[in-house]
Amino acid sequence: MEIGFDLISDLNLSPNESFNWENKATSLYCIVAGNISSDLRTIFQTLAHLSRFYQGIFYTTGPLEYVGSTDFATRSEEIIKLCKKIPNVALLYHHVVIIDGVAILGANGWSCEGFDFDQEDVGHARVEDISYLNKSVLKLQKHLDVKKIFVVTNGVPKKELYFGEQPRSVDNQKLHLDYCLGNDTEMKVSYWAYGSYNKIVDTTIHDVNYINNSYFKRKPYWAKRINVTI
Repeated sequence: MEIGFDLISDLNLSPNESFNWENKATSLYCIVAGNISSDLRTIFQTLAHLSRFYQGIFYTTGPLEYVGSTDFATRSEEIIKLCKKIPNVALLYHHVVIIDGVAILGANGWSCEGFDFDQEDVGHARVEDISYLNKSVLKLQKHLDVKKIFVVTNGVPKKELYFGEQPRSVDNQKLHLDYCLGNDTEMKVSYWAYGSYNKIVDTTIHDVNYINNSYFKRKPYWAKRINVTI
């Protein structure tokens, strides 16, 4: 059996900026790997628009969603409430979705290149996400209904995926998001979709397929279809 997911990320939309996904869907499901907008109304409108074309949307936030907020936890709660208003949108915030044997696990990841946040706040948030991914991957090893794990982060999961570039934000990262793979004893993590990097990526490292399909005002821009075989 094969399940298709359309991947998009880093729309970086300003309030009232137009976004049209008419006739661009290629799968039943869509993964949105963060950085839609800093404006809550724009986030809602964009997800509601996408929900017209997909049976299910799986969304994780990026740093952009927290710009202008004085408290990360409060903004997260606002986004949770917003997503609950759209029936077929699942926010991957401490929430795993399982579809036909595929567990979709998500976190922000906090790759903050180009963002001006308090470094201590970002550090705490990043460690929290790494801990969540680590515990979730470990727990899913024993889940009999889970054959494969599909991880979604806005943050770049490992330094090799910068392909020799050295963004300033990487200097302060003592742990990378792929730390959780140490708990993947059953080799269930097969796909990892991410954002925040301004180049298209589709590469396999140690049997994990890493895919980035960031927008960054790239035209034309199409979804990247990911086929997961069970």
